[in-house]
Amino acid sequence: MSPLHRWLLKTSRTVHVYLTLFGLTLILFFAITGFMLNHTEWFLPDDAKLEAQTRRESRPLPRDKMPGGKLPIPSESSGEATGEEKLAVVEALRKEFDVRGELSSFVFVKDDNDRPQIKVEFKRAGGETVATIDVESATTEVASTYQGWAIVMTDLHRGNRGNMSNEVKRTGRVWSFVIDGTCVLLLIISATGLVMWWSLKSRGKWGAILFVVGTAVTGAVYYWFVP
Repeated sequence: MSPLHRWLLKTSRTVHVYLTLFGLTLILFFAITGFMLNHTEWFLPDDAKLEAQTRRESRPLPRDKMPGGKLPIPSESSGEATGEEKLAVVEALRKEFDVRGELSSFVFVKDDNDRPQIKVEFKRAGGETVATIDVESATTEVASTYQGWAIVMTDLHRGNRGNMSNEVKRTGRVWSFVIDGTCVLLLIISATGLVMWWSLKSRGKWGAILFVVGTAVTGAVYYWFVP
């Protein structure tokens, strides 16, 4: 065995062992939540429980916190509020109603009596909040829905919800780095494991057979059983 080969095996063993220990909690977390994500219907609360977990509040939103002391109206040019107006409304909602999560949408609508309203939606891991503001009276109704710890965990596994439709992220930018880091961690652990397996000359043949069989079974399941 050459010095380079010996160094490679020693380094791979050290990196494999200590990176596995460092990321063990995340590996277990994504293994468990991957199973939960595949069976989300087992963990979703029913309608009655979801309604019981919905917090509803109603009171006026302070207009003195708004630019010019009034709630925004649609711009004649764009039909939307300015960035400053949106920020003022969002911050007022966060302070007055303890609203959490990422801003998902900010739209102007009308109620059944044709009164102008602002509808603001926030999303976060395991829940969402919808605020409906009457533009004329500033009366604000806030409904916050929390789906439970199981949905929080599966949302953390996905990082966001509906990323294929560019829906707003629910788990934040920092958590997305945790997911990326875990992916890199698994790649390094797999690569160093392969290096160590390659050094086992007496059992290398059986390892190669298991590797090929595992890959073939995965491909076969996808080819014949995935619609």
